[in-house]
Amino acid sequence: MTTGRVRRLTPADADEILRIVTLEGLDPAVLARELTDDDYLWMGLASPTGGLGAVHRGMRWGSRLLLKGVFVDASVRGSGAALELGFAMRDHARDSGYAGVAAWVEPHKPEAGLARMLRLRTSGPLLHRFEIAFPDGDRPARVPLPAHRNRVLALPGRAPATPLVADVVADDDGHGPAHEAVGAHWVLDRHRLVLSGFPGHSVADLGELVSAAAPLARAQGARFLEFPMPAADLSAALCLAAAKARRLSRTPVRLGLLRFTPDTVTEGAARR
Repeated sequence: MTTGRVRRLTPADADEILRIVTLEGLDPAVLARELTDDDYLWMGLASPTGGLGAVHRGMRWGSRLLLKGVFVDASVRGSGAALELGFAMRDHARDSGYAGVAAWVEPHKPEAGLARMLRLRTSGPLLHRFEIAFPDGDRPARVPLPAHRNRVLALPGRAPATPLVADVVADDDGHGPAHEAVGAHWVLDRHRLVLSGFPGHSVADLGELVSAAAPLARAQGARFLEFPMPAADLSAALCLAAAKARRLSRTPVRLGLLRFTPDTVTEGAARR
C-alpha cells in the first residue's frame, strides 16, 4: 500500500534513511543491499517540512514479513506515524503474497500496544534473543541468497526430537524443517544470521550449531549468529555467558504473529 504520505523507499532515499535511522551494523553498503533486494522492505512517511519523517524496515522470514524497527523523526512525533507505517507494511506484505507478518514483542513495553493494533497475537514461551560471534576467518564476498523461500538451517545427522526452542515460524508456510533433520528458518539481518529457533536439544549443542551455520554466515558476510533461548532457563543463561554470548533483548519477548485471512484483506481495502 502507498499513499501520498507513505511509499516504498529506494536507493535514492539512502541519505534520508541514514539521517533518521540509528541501527548497529547499518552502513551504506548494507542499506544499498536491502533497498534493492525484494526480500527486504523499507517504507517511509513524508515529513510536512520535506524529506522523510519516519521509516519502517522489514524482511522475509519463512513466509512472513518480519517487522524490524520503526524510526520516527522529531518533526512527526506524536502524529501516529509509527502506526500508519505499520499498517502500510502489513498491507504491502499481504498484497505481495506473504502469509502474514511477525514482530518481536516485549509484553510490558509500550510497543506491545502497536502490535495489538496491528492484530499480532503473541503466544508461546517468553524468550531472550542472544548473539554469539562466529570464529574469525576469511569471509568470501557475499553470494546471492537461495532462489527458494524456505531457508532452513539444519543440524546434520540429528534424529527428530524436541528442540530447545521450536521454530517460531515453521508452521506458517507448510515447509518446516525436513523430518530427518532438526532446523530453523534463517534470515540475514545486517551483520547477523538470525535463526527462528534453537534446533539443538540443549544449550550444550551451541558449538555444533555455530559450526553448522558458519559456512552460510561466511558466504553472507554475517559475523554473528542470533538465536532465541527460554527466558526462564537460568542454567542456559549462565552457559551462554560463559560462552561469551550477548543478550540482545532488554526484557523477555514473544514473537507476535498474524496470518492473513479474508478479514485482513477486507480491512486493508477499507483503508484505501
